[in-house]
Amino acid sequence: MKGIAGVFLVALLATLGGCAVALPNRDVEASAWAANYTEDYIYDYRIQTVSGKRTGVGGGNVAEFSRGGTAGIECCGRMPGVGQTVKVVWQVGGRQEDRSEWKTYSRDVVVTGTMPRGSRHHSRLVVRFFPNHEIEAELFPYGELDPKNPRVDKLFSGERVMRHKGE
Repeated sequence: MKGIAGVFLVALLATLGGCAVALPNRDVEASAWAANYTEDYIYDYRIQTVSGKRTGVGGGNVAEFSRGGTAGIECCGRMPGVGQTVKVVWQVGGRQEDRSEWKTYSRDVVVTGTMPRGSRHHSRLVVRFFPNHEIEAELFPYGELDPKNPRVDKLFSGERVMRHKGE
């Protein structure tokens, strides 16, 4: 009986070990798009790993909600994918304020959304800024960032539709 249990345990460990080796890299190549649901002007934002390593993903000049709440698409870098935690760091200030008066915020957030089908496919990370310095980060594979997609913020098609965290 002990021999059968030992063989089973060795087989189970070998199978689990093989699964761990076979797990794909969960990083993705992505560019950033921002949706601002606050009246803060966001001078810049960047995506980092939890340890603080810059990924190259980020953007800037994100308008206040009353001024459209978006910025252009910013290019790109390799970053942690869906289910992983990233650190979003951003600077907020009034358009007429001296930069020394601006404030810097940082939040860790789990990336939600959908992973691309292949490792060579580019994705878009939508970073949403909410009141009280709350954020979301949602990944969209290339081609799924379509205004018809209910997950895509209406701000990107020019409609000022307020969204709340978790929607």
